[in-house]
Amino acid sequence: MKWTTANLKNPSFTANHEIYVGTKTGTFKKLLPAYEQNPFKQTNLQNLQELDTDSQITALGFSNENKSEILIGRAKSMAQVHSVRTDQIQYTIDFEESPIVGLARFENRVVAGFGNGHMRCLALNEEGDIDADQPKLILDKVGDHMDHLRQCPSNPNIVAIGGKGRQNNLKVFDMAVEGKQLFSSKNLPNDYLQLEVPVWDSDVGFFDSPHTLATCSRYGYVRVYDTRKQRRPVQCYSTEDQMSFTTLAANGNYIYTGTTTGAMKAFDIRRMKTFVHTYKGFTGGISDVYLDATGKFLASACLDRYVRIHHVDSCVLMYQCYVKSKATRILIRESMENPNGDDEEQELEESDNKKKNKSNKKKPSEVVSEDEEYEDMFENMQTICDNEVDGAGDDQADNDSNTDSAENDTSESKAKAGSKRKTSLKSGKNKKKKN
Repeated sequence: MKWTTANLKNPSFTANHEIYVGTKTGTFKKLLPAYEQNPFKQTNLQNLQELDTDSQITALGFSNENKSEILIGRAKSMAQVHSVRTDQIQYTIDFEESPIVGLARFENRVVAGFGNGHMRCLALNEEGDIDADQPKLILDKVGDHMDHLRQCPSNPNIVAIGGKGRQNNLKVFDMAVEGKQLFSSKNLPNDYLQLEVPVWDSDVGFFDSPHTLATCSRYGYVRVYDTRKQRRPVQCYSTEDQMSFTTLAANGNYIYTGTTTGAMKAFDIRRMKTFVHTYKGFTGGISDVYLDATGKFLASACLDRYVRIHHVDSCVLMYQCYVKSKATRILIRESMENPNGDDEEQELEESDNKKKNKSNKKKPSEVVSEDEEYEDMFENMQTICDNEVDGAGDDQADNDSNTDSAENDTSESKAKAGSKRKTSLKSGKNKKKKN
């Protein structure tokens, strides 16, 4: 599709989605593409007066299976839990470290990863406060730099982290067993100059199994790991173009990645020599990607201040909306409500009113007699210019009499003329006889 800066929606995009967007300025927004009246309407779910310079949203994630709560991590030490049903912040968690680069939740515990490489696991009570009776779990030996923390969807207690440098490569932890390290990746062999291959795992993603993971790098590689087989990657993609990958999402046999140059690629783990799909329409670096529950639509947040939804198989741009700020994180879920419910109710009411009006219309055969008082009022009203009309009637009568007299005069004159003519004829005949 040709590049455009306009808000657009493909007519074939009929999925009922809710999109949640975090921005660099700290605003947290909600979009409803299925809303027919205004599919590009944005709702700010965060009080703008509470935002400051450290309010940038750096992590977003659902905290339960039904996706009714959202964990919001910012560049400061405060994390928030947002309720999807009420569209309000339920409670706030203070981790005493910043910035937060990833959040996860299992049972009553919340796990946070920080940019300095540390991890914290806190237990919460029913009210959302930190439970002082249970000890805090602090892991400060996982590295000195962390770019992202991801939670395993099938096993919520398992998390994976990745960062810059060989000591910050891919690691997997089981937070239910006091942060036990389950896996640590191993770098590729040295290059032909016997130099160490640089490592920078900018993002991590789980497949359907907790044993299969994928990482992408700012150094232009995408790697697939199987923790049951070996520490080194089982599949790898790299290119001389040095594409700088920033984020990824894994599903089935495919990996969807975004780059700093505005390119979004899809890879098939069964043949990693090249990418299989390219998604277009971007003009800035892609900061986050997220797949919906069906795996058919791929949502992306971009630094050009747009959020987009592409169809996974056809690569068609289904939705594009300008969010006024640089989008850093994005989530998408199936909406449980119909955003056009009020409009449909209004249409039904209007149609019912039209039907009632049609039924109330009088048919010709069913004409009701007029009100007697109303009829009598018109009969007793004085006629306008009665005198003039009567005078005109008298004049008309005089004219009629005059015309009658005139007709009589003409008939009498005709009779006299005829008699004179007869007498003259007779007198002429008598003269001829005498002669």
